[in-house]
Amino acid sequence: MRARAAALLALPILVNLPAALASELRPAGQFPKLADAREAYRSLPLSFEPNRGQSDPRVKFVARSQGLTLFLASTDAVLVTREATLKMRVLGANPDADAQGLDELPGRIHSLIGRDPRKWRTDARAYARVLYREIYPGIDLAYYGTRQQGLEYDFVVAPGANPRAIRLGFEGADRIELSAEGDLLLHVGAASLRFGKPVVYQHVGGARREIHGGWVRDGAATVGFQVAAYDPSAALVIDPIVSLATYLGGIGVDQAFAVALDNAGSVYVTGNTTSINFPTTVGSFGPTVLGGNDAFVVKLSHDLSTAVHSSYVGGTGDEAGRAIAVDAAGNVYVTGFTNSMDFPTTGGAFQRVFAGGGNDAFVIKLDPTGSTLLYGTYLGGTGSDVGLGIAVDAAGNAHVTGGTFSTNFPTTAGAAQPAATPGGSREAFVTKLNPLGSALLYSTFLGGAGDDVGNAIALSIAGVAYVTGSTASPSPPFPVTVGSFQTVFGGPAGGTDAFVTALSAVGALVYSTYLGGSASDEGLAVAVDAAGEAYVTGVTSSGNFPATGAFTFTATTQAFLTELNPTGTGLVVSRAVPTGRLDTTARDRDPGSPSVSVGIARDSIGNIFISGSEIRCVGVGCALKTDAFVVSLDPTATSTTTQFVGGTGDDFGLGVAVDLAGNVFLVGDTKSADFPGTASGVQTTFGGETDSFVVAITQFGLNTGGGGNSSTCFIATAAFGSPMAREVGVLREFRDDVLLPHAAGRAAVAAYYRIGPAFAGVIARSETLKALVRTGLAPMIWLASRSRGHAALTFYLGVGAGSVLIGLLVVAAAARRVRLGRRRAVAATFVTALVIASSIVLLDRADHQGSDFASVQSLRSPPVGASAVDPGSATTRLRGSEASEAARPVDGIRAIGADRYEVRLGAGARSQPDLARLVTIRPTLAGYQIMSDIGDGILTADGLIVTDPKLAAAAGIEAGDRIVAINGHPPAGGFFLALVKLRRDPDSGTVRVEVERDGMRTEKTVVMR
Repeated sequence: MRARAAALLALPILVNLPAALASELRPAGQFPKLADAREAYRSLPLSFEPNRGQSDPRVKFVARSQGLTLFLASTDAVLVTREATLKMRVLGANPDADAQGLDELPGRIHSLIGRDPRKWRTDARAYARVLYREIYPGIDLAYYGTRQQGLEYDFVVAPGANPRAIRLGFEGADRIELSAEGDLLLHVGAASLRFGKPVVYQHVGGARREIHGGWVRDGAATVGFQVAAYDPSAALVIDPIVSLATYLGGIGVDQAFAVALDNAGSVYVTGNTTSINFPTTVGSFGPTVLGGNDAFVVKLSHDLSTAVHSSYVGGTGDEAGRAIAVDAAGNVYVTGFTNSMDFPTTGGAFQRVFAGGGNDAFVIKLDPTGSTLLYGTYLGGTGSDVGLGIAVDAAGNAHVTGGTFSTNFPTTAGAAQPAATPGGSREAFVTKLNPLGSALLYSTFLGGAGDDVGNAIALSIAGVAYVTGSTASPSPPFPVTVGSFQTVFGGPAGGTDAFVTALSAVGALVYSTYLGGSASDEGLAVAVDAAGEAYVTGVTSSGNFPATGAFTFTATTQAFLTELNPTGTGLVVSRAVPTGRLDTTARDRDPGSPSVSVGIARDSIGNIFISGSEIRCVGVGCALKTDAFVVSLDPTATSTTTQFVGGTGDDFGLGVAVDLAGNVFLVGDTKSADFPGTASGVQTTFGGETDSFVVAITQFGLNTGGGGNSSTCFIATAAFGSPMAREVGVLREFRDDVLLPHAAGRAAVAAYYRIGPAFAGVIARSETLKALVRTGLAPMIWLASRSRGHAALTFYLGVGAGSVLIGLLVVAAAARRVRLGRRRAVAATFVTALVIASSIVLLDRADHQGSDFASVQSLRSPPVGASAVDPGSATTRLRGSEASEAARPVDGIRAIGADRYEVRLGAGARSQPDLARLVTIRPTLAGYQIMSDIGDGILTADGLIVTDPKLAAAAGIEAGDRIVAINGHPPAGGFFLALVKLRRDPDSGTVRVEVERDGMRTEKTVVMR
């Protein structure tokens, strides 16, 4: 077969095969629990067994699971369930395509059915994948299982081959349709199969390029695939898949805001609910509803099929959970806010009495069974206080951050800022509670004269707390440290900067820095690595937000990712977070499609996952809706993949976490009755007006193996003819398991991806070079396949073998051009290998010297100085004088200053305002029509033109006024961000509106309550 560098079309079936009980060897008298057995079975890979007479002769391979059997024939795949039989035909395919089992699984299959021994089958092999070579000219087809016994299939398209040749016909489906999201739905009776529309991208020149593609109908029961223009010499990937998803809610409004995972992979979720029938569990701490709006805490099994425990948390007032953490013992910690006088506290807790002022923050700790409250405490003063972030150290100390209006918020002497800023308003806080919840180990304000809030917190191995949030305090300034990356406030008057602050184990400042440009910027989530580098994400509207390398920002509202070095003095990486939006309609009316990221997580090899929400144009009329997203970035933050998640309603992505296997868990809330849930989820039906959701996304990491892998081995692919070859898979596993966990290995992989494509192109054109490379790869493949589990040994020996290969490639390429003699070529190969291997070993030693940060930093981008930030602002504002706060309400607005007004949104809205109730957005020929309780207007690229001020008239806003900024952001982004933040943080409702009238600009402040 002709060699080729392949393009990959990974076409997932979003179906999970039902589980069955697996036998398990146990001591006499011990039997597996039903849930344990199911989990054990689901952890097994889906296996394909060759047909050795156990099925129709036309069948080549069979795969079985309880409730589903898959038969693979020459050009057909037949899926048999209890309800129906569905046949998928590969139309126009080569009936003589060679079907091979790949990746043999351990063990053997024995079939002893019937009394006739001649029909018994023993010692049958089983395979993880089945590959059909040349199913179309230049196109291979592979079937394989995904985690939790799901099924997926890939088309592997060679350069010059046409993916539009792929046509699939279906028999047995009652109806076939394309959903609004581009998924292919096959309805069979009461059931349906969802063939998901994946993200399409390529790696070209070391960068990721988004490609538009999707299903197309080609008849009543026939579909094809279309892909926009792409580089046919590079891999084309359509990936990843949503493998598991579940609703979580009742008949009311349910919103999940945070997620955490334990070492066993169990999933912990918190948020708030108004549902009287929220799915709680018997024996949990709080099985029955108490107030109008309660917090909830849920522990789900790893496959999202079982609620291990589920509780309401609260009193007779309103509560909301906003952050969650779990310790090594399985104890669960939650923070949020409450206005209940009878919130459940425990004897000996630090603060057992509600302090007043609207809300108090709270912290609770539940035991691993979810049945016992180990401690519960208020945390607040006489103003309003909310807890927004929590992290737990190895000793069980809870570290909490949030925002407070209380000048008497409980702090400790010796902390970084024990007293509130005189004349200030809202301040961020950071509090460290002991394991019993009975005492403060430290507690401090963080803030200046403006509004400041801590949105998220993360802990290093050394117990340093990293906090991010937003600050509107240029003077007196937010407490920044000398020598930090940015010591000068960069935002506009009345706007915000993000901040990043590191606090020692006793609450002293390690470093503290502003982070922002000349418009508004806000930090919303933070993570930290073993070296002490902080990864921060949030939202910016600054065109001059600090960026590294070739990355740039625009003056639209967009998510950002910034990695700070361990001392907080420079940037390692800073860039916008691209969601890969492919909208093509109504671009002239596009309001900027703002995106907001509110969650961040890192996996074991350094890939970064960012969650959030984006307003998107959908359909021909460009109807606006909000979709949740997760963006994956590789450890260098250069290559990205985006997964949008949602249905036809509005869907908000909030918390994100990633397990040791690289599975990504996203939580949020949805108004979509057609949200892409899976059959095994704990709740498969939409419960009410708004439901929480939990989604697991597999095969998402940029450096994971398996089908749909985006990081194929270019040279091996060229040598062996296909990225699906067994040898290529072995090398991918070696790269992921052995090289990527080491800084030196990552450097080697990065170098490989720079030089690999060019070498692959040379190799693919020469049979001699292909044979030579296969010979050079043989010892490395042998070593990698036999040394699994011995990572250190494999690393040092493997890099030596890899070095031999690199040297071999260099010499082979040179030999073709300069006709180098064979002996001299061999000598040069081994000299090159020795030099490269020695360099990698030395680099790896440097990587393990934890105290020498410079050795690690030398492998990264150079830091960017603070001079990249322009602290100036081009807008001149005319501000009104402050007036007495004691003014009477006017039409629902209470005046608290000449240009400062408070809008009361109604009962319950202060705790959990509903975006859809507050705002309606419709496209028109003139622009987007914005309709809300506060005012109506037309949103264009030039701003929001007010058509009906409604309640805003009391603040002096008139029809014809042009709103040019909201909280320092452009109107579209500022409007979206203000409402998203208000959902999460009820005390964030201060909205500064910059209004232009007759060429004069003034600023109005509206406080939404």
